[in-house]
Amino acid sequence: MEFVFQCGWCDADNYFTGRQVGFWVDKWEVPAEWDCHFCDGLNETPDPPWEEA
Repeated sequence: MEFVFQCGWCDADNYFTGRQVGFWVDKWEVPAEWDCHFCDGLNETPDPPWEEA
């Protein structure tokens, strides 16, 4: 599943594909920290629920 996160520095939308965790549970894993694809600013992933792309 793909999720969208907004950069805290330049407000650009960044898209990440989450990896499913668990067998019967609808849980997803995304990077805890990531660099913006546009401005290279370091961001932290917010707590779920996340916005699907």
